[in-house]
Amino acid sequence: MPRYPMRISRRRLLIDAPLLLGLGLPALAHEHDHQQHHAPGAGAATDEHAAHRQMLAKPAFTQTEHAYAVPNVQLRTETGSSVDLARVLAPDRSVVVNFIYTSCTTICPVMTATFVHMQHLLAGKGTMPAFVSISVDPEFDSPEILKAYAARAGAQWSFLTGPRPVVLDVLRQFDVWRGSKANHAAVTLLRWASAPRWTRIEGLASADQLATIWKGQRA
Repeated sequence: MPRYPMRISRRRLLIDAPLLLGLGLPALAHEHDHQQHHAPGAGAATDEHAAHRQMLAKPAFTQTEHAYAVPNVQLRTETGSSVDLARVLAPDRSVVVNFIYTSCTTICPVMTATFVHMQHLLAGKGTMPAFVSISVDPEFDSPEILKAYAARAGAQWSFLTGPRPVVLDVLRQFDVWRGSKANHAAVTLLRWASAPRWTRIEGLASADQLATIWKGQRA
């Protein structure tokens, strides 16, 4: 599979500072300064977000194509409604999916802000895909917590959770489970309606980059 490493400037990551602050991210600028003023490896043993901080320090992404089978399971939305994931991600729907958890203070707020910005970029420019965020921390991320998180972010799309065994099956089917929530990968999946394969973006792509990929996939 071809790899397309792309770098994102620190300025690009700061796409919506107020939103990131509202989601619990102190500020990427502060994060960057914190890393620079501490010796390499200091506190690494107790830093459960070390992998995420590394992604923020050197943001890049790869783009590959995959044929994922959507599990036929039921999950719950941020409003508490039960939904069939196979219908939410039905082949005849255009969808963009990411995987987050609400207590994350590093890459998840960035990914959520990126989706908000991407929606703005795609508004009024053809069919809008259905945006979906699936929690990798279902034990903590109840529908009520997901609803509050979405409200703080101004996120107008579906947030899904469910029983841990069911959610883990979903994460494994999409190859995003890395053994714990703190190690989860920054993954965004895009699929245009009736397309046979998913486009997998692994890493911190910006909203502009995701929108460009989406438009290219649609063409």
